[in-house]
Parts: sequence; C-alpha cells; structure tokens
Amino acid sequence: MYTSLSISNNSIRVLSVKGKRVYKWGNATLASGLVRDGLITQPDIVGKTIRDLFKSIKVPREKVIVSISGLAFTYRFLNLPRLKQDILEEAILRGFKREISLPLEDLYLSWQALPGEEDEQTYFVLGISRYLIDALVQTLEAAGVEPYVMDIQPLALARVANRANGIIASLEPECYDIIIIADGLLTIVHTISPRGEGATLEDNIRRLADELTKTVTFYQSSNPHNRLPDDIPLLLTGELAGDTATQDLLQSMTEYTVEPLVPALDFPSDIPVASYAVNMGLALKKLPKKKPDKEEAVHYHDTNINILSAKLRKPKKPQTPLKIILLGVFLAVAIIFLYPLYQIKEKLSDNNLYLESRLQRVSRELNLSSLIAAEAEITENTTQELTVRLDTIQEVQGDILSPRGAFTENFQAVTGELPEQLYLTSVEIDKEIIIIEGEADNVFTVVDYVSELENKGLFTEVSITELDEENPILDETGEEETLEEIQTFNPFKITIIK
Repeated sequence: MYTSLSISNNSIRVLSVKGKRVYKWGNATLASGLVRDGLITQPDIVGKTIRDLFKSIKVPREKVIVSISGLAFTYRFLNLPRLKQDILEEAILRGFKREISLPLEDLYLSWQALPGEEDEQTYFVLGISRYLIDALVQTLEAAGVEPYVMDIQPLALARVANRANGIIASLEPECYDIIIIADGLLTIVHTISPRGEGATLEDNIRRLADELTKTVTFYQSSNPHNRLPDDIPLLLTGELAGDTATQDLLQSMTEYTVEPLVPALDFPSDIPVASYAVNMGLALKKLPKKKPDKEEAVHYHDTNINILSAKLRKPKKPQTPLKIILLGVFLAVAIIFLYPLYQIKEKLSDNNLYLESRLQRVSRELNLSSLIAAEAEITENTTQELTVRLDTIQEVQGDILSPRGAFTENFQAVTGELPEQLYLTSVEIDKEIIIIEGEADNVFTVVDYVSELENKGLFTEVSITELDEENPILDETGEEETLEEIQTFNPFKITIIK
C-alpha cells in the first residue's frame, strides 16, 4: 500500500492505493497564509493538520509520496557525452551551473537520464530552493511522517496522462500549469498565477488560453523537425476543472479538443478525479509500469525522480590525490629499504634492482594518472562545446523556462496586498528593475498602491511611469452604458528600482 499526500495553499489531499485500486481518500482545509507559493510558513500547524487527517481516514503514515503545488523550481535538459559514473555528477553540476543564475549551494538538485543519441546522454535536471524542501521535511516530521519520496506536481500529472503526445492544463486556485509531452517525453512546464480578486472565470481562462498559445508556439519554433501533431488533445485537470463551464470556456478559446485527464487506476465513481489527479500520479510513481503496446511506435517515458534524494544524498568524501598516495608509497619504500642498505653494503646490488623495479611501477601509475586527468580535461572541453550550441536559444528559453525561485520574494512583495479595485495584468521582474502594469478604478488607488510599496522599504525607488485618464467600458453592442451602469478603468505602469 502507498499513500500520496498533496499540499496546496488552501487544502491537503490524501489518497491511498492497494495495487492499482484507489482504497481511501480525504481532504482537510488549511487556513489562509499557512502555505504560500510552495512555502509552508507554519510547519507545526500544517503538520498537525496532516496528522489528524491521516488518523481520520485511517491510512498508514509509511511509504508516503508527497508534493506541494505552486512550488518554485528550475529545470533544464542537459546533453552530455556518455561519461563514467565517477565523473558524471561533477559534469552535471557544472553544466547546470552554466545554465542558471542561482548559486548551486542554495538548491537541492535531482536528475534522471533520458533517451539520447548513441554518443550522447540527455539528463533532466531539477533544482529546488533548499528552504522550501527543508520546510516541507520539517512539516512531515511534525506530522509523524517519515520523509520517503517527493515529486513535483507537473511530473505526477504527466505520469497520469501516460501519453506519447499531449498538452495538460492543470487549474488549481493558486496556479495554472501548462505541460507539453512530445514523443513520449515531458518537454515544457510553464506555470502562471491566476488574476486576483475581482477577476472572473472568463478572464482567467482567456489568460490561460493566451499562455497556452505562446507555450505551444515556443515549442514549435524550437523543434521545427519535431512539431506537435495537429490532433494533439488538451487534457484538463485540477480543482477548478470539475466545472463544466470551465471546460466549455477553454474549448471555445482554443483550437484543441479538450478532454478530462483520466488516470490509469481503478477508482470509485464518487471520487472527484480532477481534484485527486495529482495524488493518483504520485501513487503511480511507485506502482509497476504497464508494458507499452508493441504496436505503438512511441510511448511515454516517465521522468521519475525523488527530490528528497537530493536532500538525503551524502556528499562524497574527498579522495586523497593519487600523486600523494604514490609519493607516500615511494617514501615508505625508501625508508624501509635504504636504511638496511646503509648497514648491509653486501646487499646493495640486490636492493637497488628492487628499487628500480618499484620506480618503474610507480612511473606507470603516474602515467595512468596523467591519462585520467587528460580524459577529464577532454570531457570538460566537450561539455563546453556542447553548451555553446544552446546559447543561441537561451534568450528565448528564458521567457518560459526562467528560474522562478529567485524572484518569489519580489513577486510576493508587489502582489501580496493589492487594493480591492486594482488589478495587475503583468509583472516583469529583472535583476535590477520590476515593471508592473495593471488597471485601477481611479488614479488615487494607483497612488495609494505606490505609497504602500514605498513604505515597505524593500525598494530603492517606486515611480508611476504611465497613468491614463479614466476610460469608459462599452457594452457588447459598442454603445456606452447609462451613467448608473458605466464602469471606468485607468491603465497604469509602475517602475520599481530594486
């Protein structure tokens, strides 16, 4: 039996499976602020809620597979030459470091080999901020759950879909995930945040449809020889996907056929599948894989990594350099054999022959050490050459695959407490500048919002760079509404210097 635990900003979901049959499930509500963007701010309180939920539905707290929604992570696909196991980890760390701007010591890294060419190996490398994982582990300990296996939700959903080609749209209250599977491999994960209070369902679905179009366009332009099939389905899941109005809206705004995401498990008819799809994908992580149909040219290749293995991985003990070992051997031989030669001159000839033999042996080992060092240098040069090939598309990739964890604090600072009549349409965060665009009911709301940002003391300068006069919103016929019904909006643009 395996138990899956899914944590979101406002709820906890638990699901237990025996074999491939869903055995028990249940959920508990979380108070606002206990979990924010994948960070558990109160591990003791959330841990107690988890412990109480496990007791109420009577499922074991062993072999628990866990994930948390809204988790900030960074991932890359690295193509490396086939390397020996003892130098593989160092090559992956160097390659990943060149791809991202975050310091590696702030991340827990996990990776998995994927199908590649004969002389190359592709690796999926995932990096997550250490403080996010540490907070989750602390929560599990408070809940009496031994850390076992952890996964990110997009990988769990791709596992549930089990498609050679497909697009997954996961709609949770705190985030929307867009996942593209092509030729049996997960290729792109793109996450957006829904608009705040005041935004309608139609507003958020329209934004999701726009981002979906951009993500697919990016994939098509990056893979001109491996384009997505025209009949690729759009698989819908998540807590907000259970509403038929959501499905109808998304179908009307996209060119894809919208289908529900159906897990390959036996489950009761009364379980809300869309809400527990992530839990089912987590459970499938440890269940035996179904053998692919021989008639299928391509089948899904599961990206199955354990994030906790990065936290539990023990650092390698530093090895004594071979030259020092050989030098020690040589000195030991010298001490043992030179001193007797000093005392017993008649054995000088025999001992000299012995030392010459030992010296030849040491020389061969030194030559071998030099060859190993040369091979490592060639490997590093090859890795650098392969990295250069990717430089031409890194700027485009940065728009979608940029690391999210580094900007979480800035994003929370500008979106944490928005006025009721002020809505953000875009937030661009750079190393030095934050640009915010949005709409407000009047100019004073914008001014109050800027004052609030300045009072936080987090930024060097906050200024309004654009603020249009009030404009009326027309009705569907194009005519202005009556004075009592008319609404206005003020587009604005704010520039923040960090």
